[in-house]
Amino acid sequence: MYQMLALMGKWVAPLQRTNQFVVERAEQWAALRMDSLKAHVDLGVAQVKVALKVTDPHGLHEFTDSQFAVLSFVGHRMLDDGRLLAEWGADSYRQADRLARQNLLGLLFG
Repeated sequence: MYQMLALMGKWVAPLQRTNQFVVERAEQWAALRMDSLKAHVDLGVAQVKVALKVTDPHGLHEFTDSQFAVLSFVGHRMLDDGRLLAEWGADSYRQADRLARQNLLGLLFG
């Protein structure tokens, strides 16, 4: 009976580590995406507030001129978000590979 429990423990530990890893990575991904979403929503709300202040042709002209700066910001933010997501993915791959090796070695030689 003791051997059976020891064998089950040998198989459960890697599953626990893997599940914990998956949950941590999902939380990190959600935090990255929520940060990006918040930045875009905040920008959209700010743009609506600015647009509501337009009351004459001159104000409209200034508003449309400011949109080039906003578009530039959005473009840079999207590139930064893409870079962060790519780095997160590469880091996730490295950590998953390390965890898989650790689990396999533990099963084979542990």
